[in-house]
Amino acid sequence: MNDDAWDAPGPGPWMQDRAHLPASVTPIVQELYPEGFARGFESALAPYGVLLDRMQLAFVNGFPYTQPVPFDAPGPDGPKTPEQLGAEIGRRAALADEAFAKRIWRDSLKTWDEEAKPRSIARHRELAEVDLSKLDDEQLREQLHARIEHMAAMWQQHHTYNGAALVAVGDFVLHAAGWTQRDPVPIFAVFDGWSPASGVLNPEIAPAIEALRADPEAAALLSGDAPPDERLAALRARVPAVDAYIRAVGFRIAAGFDLTNPTVVERPDLVLGRLAAAFEYDADHSTERADALAAELRAEVPAEHRAEFDDLLAEARLVYRLRDERGLYSDSSAVGLMRLALIELGSRLFDRGRIGFKYDTLDLRVAEIDAILDGSPDPTAEALAARVASRKAASKRGAPPLLGPPPPPPPPVDGLPPPLARVMSSLGFVISGVSGEAPAPAGDDRIVMGIGGSAGVYVGPARIVKNFDDLMELQDGEVLVTSATGESFNSFLHVVGAIVTDHGSFASHAAIMGREMGFPAVVGTVDGTQRIPTGALVRVDGAAGTVEIVGFPEEDRP
Repeated sequence: MNDDAWDAPGPGPWMQDRAHLPASVTPIVQELYPEGFARGFESALAPYGVLLDRMQLAFVNGFPYTQPVPFDAPGPDGPKTPEQLGAEIGRRAALADEAFAKRIWRDSLKTWDEEAKPRSIARHRELAEVDLSKLDDEQLREQLHARIEHMAAMWQQHHTYNGAALVAVGDFVLHAAGWTQRDPVPIFAVFDGWSPASGVLNPEIAPAIEALRADPEAAALLSGDAPPDERLAALRARVPAVDAYIRAVGFRIAAGFDLTNPTVVERPDLVLGRLAAAFEYDADHSTERADALAAELRAEVPAEHRAEFDDLLAEARLVYRLRDERGLYSDSSAVGLMRLALIELGSRLFDRGRIGFKYDTLDLRVAEIDAILDGSPDPTAEALAARVASRKAASKRGAPPLLGPPPPPPPPVDGLPPPLARVMSSLGFVISGVSGEAPAPAGDDRIVMGIGGSAGVYVGPARIVKNFDDLMELQDGEVLVTSATGESFNSFLHVVGAIVTDHGSFASHAAIMGREMGFPAVVGTVDGTQRIPTGALVRVDGAAGTVEIVGFPEEDRP
């Protein structure tokens, strides 16, 4: 890793994907993700006639950079002629028109529910049921390769469903904004509560919560002075539904997409937090607010468009859960399974004196797994430890948001055939809502500016969270300030007063959970974690997108 050189991985502009992988990532992720990312996007976009052939992904010093590949990019035979371009636009316009007319996202959802999702869950559990500690080295080798193959397939599967997950959602919001003359961003709140899998009280955890509510003595184990692992073990022995829940999700990565993040089963404190949060959660209030907003919007829609409003909203809500499920039941599970196998390998190598820390195997390359099992001296323990240290140091330094020339402004859609304009606008709107952020840090010594994710005003002490250990320090009423949030944060959101993130926009996890749970969120600040110290008293205005530092801890006072 030459972290002093920041050369673009190819011609044109490349944008860092800070919303999903904000840090320098492990070598196996760098090896496996680009092909699946490109193939998944290609198959997701093609049926909708999108004027992109695919999105491509490349890593520079361990950081991910993406670039759209437009349909009119020169091919092996050189640039396309005007006649060829015109014919291709006509073909894609017909596809876009057919996509909306036939509502092809429904077919994708049906395939997901009836084939892809159950097949993936079955494979996850098949792999998870293998007792890695009882395998000999050759059997462990087989497991590692099986999990490498599975991880690559699941990353591609995630992105294969991008079109179905995003087009209908963006299409409704933009239509509603046009009819009501409202800002489209707050309209996104009509979907709050419509993705049960990512909610605090989700279908996977619900049976365990029902059992705990019927057993006060068991519920008391959610808190207490005993170590978390002892309390969780007692809960699993006493309440079969809790044990079933952990078996179903324990192998899943707790947050993010890299091998460095712990799995659920590795963090008993996290599991107890999830159970406690779900135990106290009111599952109805977010959907009630979403329905109230939908009714309010509908009243502002011209009468002749209300039936269309109802229809578009129903379609968007139908597929909305795909936004979360395609990751949760694909790569989040596969990455966790891969991590657990690499840790087993690391434990063996550490016990044999081959490496200095059992988690160093998370930074192996694919080919090195076989080499090290075959007795190769490379990478040495020292070289592998240095690789880990280099990745961590690079993550602390960060990376440029752009490599190559500045990106051109997106082409206007006004001149496109209406179906193409519709699909391009819908897709672009939601993608920017998930992965966007402020273009640059803004504000001053006292004001940090970002994007309003969830309305409301809250004043409280800040807590900077850079890792899971920081997260466990979160106290009631604190403002959570972090790079980006994921599902693992759901266990703690019932205690926060507000959220501030460096990355993400109005459709990011932090913004959605803020709206669902009713606290302010300011997202996409770029560098809020660097400018706000832990303990500072901050005023978070989720509508204005501002975080005002109104008091400093004495040791951090400028």
